[in-house]
Amino acid sequence: MAQVCYGYYKDTKIDNRGKEKAEWTESPFKTPDEYRDKPLKVFIDWDGFLVFDENADILAALANYMLEISGFGCCGRCFPGRVGTRLLAEQLMKMRAGACESSDIEKAVEMSDSIFNSAKCTVAPTSTIPVRLFLTHFKDQISKQASKDGMEFFRKVTAPCTAGCPANVQIPEFIEQIKDHRYEDALAIIRETMPLPGVCGRVCPHPCEANCRRGLVDDTPVSIMVLKRAPWDFEYYNNKAPKLPAKAPAKGKKVGIVGAGPAGLTAAFYLALMGYSVKIYEWMQEPGGMVALGIPDYRQPRHLLRREVEVIQSLGVEIEYGKKLGGDKDDITLDYLKKNYDAVLITIGAWKSRDMGIEGEKDGYEGVFPSGIGFLREQAEGKDTGVKGKKVIVVGGGNTAIDCVRVAMREGSTDVNLVYRRSRAEMPAEQWEIDDAIEEGVNFHFLWNPTKIIAENGKVVGVEVVEMVLGEPDESGRRKPEPKAGSEKIIPCDVIIPAIGQFTDLTFLTEKDGIAVTKWNTFKVRDDLYDTTDPKVFSAGDCEWGPMTVVKAIGAARWSAIMIDRFLESGQPYLTEQETLEVSLYKNKVFDKAEKVCSMETPTIHRVHQEKMSGEDRRNNYEEVEKPFTLQQAYDEATRCLRCVRMAMVGLGTK
Repeated sequence: MAQVCYGYYKDTKIDNRGKEKAEWTESPFKTPDEYRDKPLKVFIDWDGFLVFDENADILAALANYMLEISGFGCCGRCFPGRVGTRLLAEQLMKMRAGACESSDIEKAVEMSDSIFNSAKCTVAPTSTIPVRLFLTHFKDQISKQASKDGMEFFRKVTAPCTAGCPANVQIPEFIEQIKDHRYEDALAIIRETMPLPGVCGRVCPHPCEANCRRGLVDDTPVSIMVLKRAPWDFEYYNNKAPKLPAKAPAKGKKVGIVGAGPAGLTAAFYLALMGYSVKIYEWMQEPGGMVALGIPDYRQPRHLLRREVEVIQSLGVEIEYGKKLGGDKDDITLDYLKKNYDAVLITIGAWKSRDMGIEGEKDGYEGVFPSGIGFLREQAEGKDTGVKGKKVIVVGGGNTAIDCVRVAMREGSTDVNLVYRRSRAEMPAEQWEIDDAIEEGVNFHFLWNPTKIIAENGKVVGVEVVEMVLGEPDESGRRKPEPKAGSEKIIPCDVIIPAIGQFTDLTFLTEKDGIAVTKWNTFKVRDDLYDTTDPKVFSAGDCEWGPMTVVKAIGAARWSAIMIDRFLESGQPYLTEQETLEVSLYKNKVFDKAEKVCSMETPTIHRVHQEKMSGEDRRNNYEEVEKPFTLQQAYDEATRCLRCVRMAMVGLGTK
């Protein structure tokens, strides 16, 4: 990792000038010391600046940074933002070009203060921070700048919300379009990095909202997930033709994808736009993977998912159903794929479920369901789940467990219970999903863990559970549950459904395939490049990372498509300089969730909430629970966005 000569970053001054490089401070911003073989010389963002080469022209870099802010960061709706930042850039270049008096420095500082205190957004004010830090703490460097070697500059425009989105959706930009009632343009922006906005507008855990600066104003972030859904709903319900980018000319190369879940569909979308012939092999009889067969219709209506897939297929993507990787005569093999395609992407998900490991689980009792995801799949395929009129226990604390109890309620179970070994605070399931389940009549048993299945005449009649006490945190960061001696009790039930985790089935792999796997039973890929130990085979999604969210699978799959393109065009995948910066920003989690860098507006508009069916009305059917925003609701919520755009930049030495 890079070492810092001098700088000021996140309230910490670093000064190693005059020291041997071996004594320099390790960079607080974790980043490679080379970007595509170009040495890193300068890094600048809204938290300060770092200089990695004592001969770097930091003043020129700061001037370039302000010019980029003026041209690409500011919206142009206020004079201090668009014009003030440009004038400050010119002042910095003037100081660099000739004799610099103390009055010139004072003028630049005054200009920075003026922008900070008067610009109407937070973009321009935060951009002045590195300028003021340099002029205040390292002004003795100013006279040494003019003779320095030149640099190449690469910028990345981001935002707290965008930085929290695994799919890198340009959130302030699409919200801005909604403010202007340009819904089709908003959707086009979303599809630049996410081809399934209707899905992610419904089932995404929206980590972006945890970063939203609106929460610093009135404690309620912008409803980004629902705003993402709004333009898709507008397109769908108004029968609008999708506004898609033009396809690149055909490249004469083919890519085979295994798995038509979110990852496979996403990669297919972007590869088709790049000009590749794409075919997906899917072992189910419909597209969508876990979204189609693991997320119930009350959260993600299947016909809306199919519409998203039709848009992807309109680009020429072919899907063949009933095909999976394996050794049976109807299966496909890696050898077949490698012989018939120029590149292969495996996105097979994580469909195998973990056992509870309790007494009686494997004794063949009637009423023991093999897995939660299997239960959801049977319901999705229209099969009789066998829980009508029964007492059901679901074991687990994730979103799959919550979906299982809510589906059991809708399937006619008379008594639905969820048993979880930790407290509600430790549950990985989304809090609103838990609230919805409670509203629908599900009983929660927190801090209890199953130990034995109780059966009579070969049928389940109950589950023995033991009370748990939370101890010290384990490797997950959550407090480890320990059983309380003598606290056992029995919860009566007819059906028990385990939903405690999933993993990828890689039994189709053979030694001759030459593909390495991790200790977590996932494909071993190179970080950020997505290629396996076979350079022709790539992987993304749950089978590459482990069970994850839909939005994370989408983000990984888009990157994998980019890497496949570079492999086929140049012989190997790689990150560009700007992408290296983008990935570094994401991995560093650069946004402080308590950031308060300039004055915030007084709250005037409260968060707009979707219309939602009551628990009593929805518990017996699969009608979608949350309803679409009206156009007025979408506009009102979009106006709450503070447009917290930020810009980071690196200065690199030329080769």
